[in-house]
Amino acid sequence: MSSLQSSNRSPFAPLNRALFATKVLMIWERLLPALFPYVLLAIWVAVAAQWGLFQHLSTPAHASVLIVGFVLTFIASVRAARRFRMPGFTEINNRLALDNGLKPERLLAMRHEISQPPLKLGKAKAGIAEADPFALRYVALVAAIFGFILLGPVPMERIMSAFVPGITAQPFTLASRN
Repeated sequence: MSSLQSSNRSPFAPLNRALFATKVLMIWERLLPALFPYVLLAIWVAVAAQWGLFQHLSTPAHASVLIVGFVLTFIASVRAARRFRMPGFTEINNRLALDNGLKPERLLAMRHEISQPPLKLGKAKAGIAEADPFALRYVALVAAIFGFILLGPVPMERIMSAFVPGITAQPFTLASRN
């Protein structure tokens, strides 16, 4: 009888697994706003390279633009990271209950049940709007689409060289067999 009673306290019990997975999911959602500014910087550098904005800059100016972009990105990332806090048990329990269409009290009662039903996890809510309040990701997307329409496909070495000032990438060609 004791093995049946302890089975619902196992870390592998459906409720405990669902609570752990929901906690991990909520931590990811809260970390994403701190990581997204770096993705946004990379997108903007690639779009600027697509439009050829770095071709006319000297190496020091190119490096300065990247450094200023990285500093601004770092500041935005730190500001978002300072808002991070670990989710509490009540938040995790409420989120899991909402994802499964249950009342939070029902999940608390499940802790004492020997046979627990399987619980489903909800999808992650991105939280990117918090990290990008001016919707710069959409502006970059529109600029990339217009660049593709107006300029056509650009060489990949132009985009790759935008990330490393002073180095021009050689075109990638496959060796042919003779």
